[in-house]
Amino acid sequence: MFKRIPNQLIGGFSDAVVVDMGDYSTIYISGMIGHDASGKITAKDFEGETRQCWDNIARGLERAGAGLKDVVRITAYLTDLNDYAVYAKARRTLFEGNPPASATVQVAGLLLNARLEVDAIAIVKNARAKS
Repeated sequence: MFKRIPNQLIGGFSDAVVVDMGDYSTIYISGMIGHDASGKITAKDFEGETRQCWDNIARGLERAGAGLKDVVRITAYLTDLNDYAVYAKARRTLFEGNPPASATVQVAGLLLNARLEVDAIAIVKNARAKS
């Protein structure tokens, strides 16, 4: 059994899908970019775009009943690997002491001319599970 968390801006895909696996649920977060509530990338630099991207991931996780602490796997897509140091610094800060498995891939381009897209997988214990 699974539950879809619809995308609020575009539609046609889910921000997250929650798959009930008994005592635990696996949450799949779609690739997120650094767009604001209007659906536009307004950050003035890559650091701001990265911050907005992670805010969007955190919001998707929250809507699905999880948080960044529950993330076990991420994949980052960068249009320029020269931006990796900025991305990696943000990732280290967010997951300090609890880093997820991770992959980073350079791509030719992303929607809205974004420079970064990140997807994530999280696992949470269901409320009905025995502690």
